[in-house]
Amino acid sequence: MQATAAEAIPDNRALPTEDERRTKLPENGEIATNRRNHKVAPAFEEVLDSIGSRGIFQTRLNIVFNCFGPCLNMLSINVFFLAMQTPDHWCHVPGRERANLSLEEWKNFTIPRAGNSFSKCLMYNHSNDANWNSSEPVKCQHGWDYDDTWFSLTVPSQMNWVCDKQQSANDVLFYAQNIGVALSLLFGYIGDMYGRQLVQFLCLAAHAISRLLLVLTPHILILFILAESLVTAAAGPMHESALSVGLELADIRHRTTLNYFSSCCLGTGVMAAGFLGWGLRNWNYSMYCTAALFIALILLFRWFPESPRWLACRGREEDALRLLRRIAATNGGRLPPFAPRVMRTVAKAQRDRKGFLSLFSSWNVFKNTVLLITARSAHVLTQYSLVLLAGGVGVNPFLTVVAQGAVQLPSVCAVHVCAARFGRRWTGVGCALLAGVTCAAAFCMLRAGIIGLPITVAAVITQFFSTGTISMANLQSVEVHPTCLRQIAACVEWTAAAIVMSALPYVALMSDRRTPYAILAALNLGTAVAVSFLPESALQRLPESLQDAAVFGKDQKYWSWKPKPAPQYAMA
Repeated sequence: MQATAAEAIPDNRALPTEDERRTKLPENGEIATNRRNHKVAPAFEEVLDSIGSRGIFQTRLNIVFNCFGPCLNMLSINVFFLAMQTPDHWCHVPGRERANLSLEEWKNFTIPRAGNSFSKCLMYNHSNDANWNSSEPVKCQHGWDYDDTWFSLTVPSQMNWVCDKQQSANDVLFYAQNIGVALSLLFGYIGDMYGRQLVQFLCLAAHAISRLLLVLTPHILILFILAESLVTAAAGPMHESALSVGLELADIRHRTTLNYFSSCCLGTGVMAAGFLGWGLRNWNYSMYCTAALFIALILLFRWFPESPRWLACRGREEDALRLLRRIAATNGGRLPPFAPRVMRTVAKAQRDRKGFLSLFSSWNVFKNTVLLITARSAHVLTQYSLVLLAGGVGVNPFLTVVAQGAVQLPSVCAVHVCAARFGRRWTGVGCALLAGVTCAAAFCMLRAGIIGLPITVAAVITQFFSTGTISMANLQSVEVHPTCLRQIAACVEWTAAAIVMSALPYVALMSDRRTPYAILAALNLGTAVAVSFLPESALQRLPESLQDAAVFGKDQKYWSWKPKPAPQYAMA
């Protein structure tokens, strides 16, 4: 893009020629548009064109914090869930060494049966050494033995959180989730009030500290819960703050590509967790390894800049200009003469109301937030319900996690292509709609008595489309919310989704396996209708102020197919 088009307003500048007026934006897989409106004032996007919107500075930032960062984020989350697995277990009965029996023979001799398997919490009372099997079963007297086929050590096997103490594992998961919900709101508030750079550093530190504390505190339940709640709180803000800065420093046509790579790395992180757990098999080693990776990421933190848009919105225009000069120097570009004027325009947003109440500043902002909450809630409830519904099949748990991450990669690839060609809105609608249809198909198959592989295939296809739903929601959240509200809005959306996820056991653990699929089908079909009312944000300038967000997309027609830039937001 040429700077002359953006500077056409001043009287001492010559009007563009007819050839310049017909110049088109370069194609990059995104929806093409024509630069015909030369009366729009220059905006931050024009500054990016001059300083370099895809230079070394952005490449370095995005590789480290929007590719490697999301991968580590999901790795950290999933290694904890693997660490909380409870292996098959049974009562430890001493004396096997003297009896010279195999493990199976010793269990047959000392452990009562519970259906087709051995009891996990009972043993024969061996007060009568001559005839143990005739004794009355009693609770385990000497601890437990654990199946080490897949795990050499997990938290429940280390702490013996089984049988009467099984509630401890449930308490960790329940309280860490709820404490994390409250803390995530704090991270979001910090992000918009004190900067993306600070919240990113706090999130990285929270991951590293949490994973070290978990190894040191499993015997102190309160500290163990608090340690895990740090990551529960930091996971969402870490991803959103890095993606927000990356998208704010990217040109319009590159935003979809950046979101694509970031989403792919989320799936890669899930796969990496499975492979790491499989290779180490001991939860202590997995946590130490994860903490070391985050410490390495912290050492590269000097490459994570503050958002220049945020600096300007907070009235720190000189700091924003200094940062832009540094970006220009790194990329080999130059700061255009109209940059101070653009920063002054962005700085007008500092008069906006700050904090959570700004979500209610206009009907448009509130509506968009509620619709994005719906999309995120549908995704988390669908994703984890399908995991629970498919659990307990006796296969390699690490490969199961790897498969769940692998299905996300083709999903985000397909979504990237569709979002680039047809826009964000209808891509999100299509993903939610097809997820609902596949859930409905699974419900119909179960009603017809069809089980096994067809249901598994339907679940995998649903996960494929559900991943597309959240990929679009992540991108749309950044693009429809103003600079002064992006972190708070994203954290409120994730917090509301986390509250909805508390219904997970009531949805997925019903005795009738058909009902969960019916609920998920209705939820996703309703979400498809809801997100169709989000504004199309492809090829639009990011709104800077609450006033911009209040009118963002209002002039768009509902039944429009390929989106067209609106005059007040389109690139000049």
